[in-house]
Amino acid sequence: MICLIMNCISLPGITAISYVPCDSLPADLIYQALTGFPVTISSSATEIALKSIPSCEVEESPDNNTQIEKAKLSFTTLDTLPTSMPLAFLITTSAGNHYILGTREKLYPTIKVTKNTSKPDAEASVHRYEVSFTARKALIPYNP
Repeated sequence: MICLIMNCISLPGITAISYVPCDSLPADLIYQALTGFPVTISSSATEIALKSIPSCEVEESPDNNTQIEKAKLSFTTLDTLPTSMPLAFLITTSAGNHYILGTREKLYPTIKVTKNTSKPDAEASVHRYEVSFTARKALIPYNP
């Protein structure tokens, strides 16, 4: 009999999201996080103007005797992100915690965008982004 145990964690109180190109991140972030080595980001990030309350959920499950995390970040913005290049996302919570979603190495986060147009006399059209990332450590704590 095979038992599949999953934990789902929701990240509360996201106050800011920004992005950086994946190639501007330090190498081996996942291994640094798994060993408890402090992760520091020195590259300049582009902040995203949020139009709704963002959400981030992390699902943990075993895979070949190793814990795998799948993170899903959802947010709405008027901004158009440069999705033609691999992006990593920096998340800040109301508790002052900072997380990275993505790494310098492949596999990069998957970005799905849905564009909603509005009526001519209503609000501007918005973009809804869903970012998914699966790795041994998908949501990496860092020091700004």
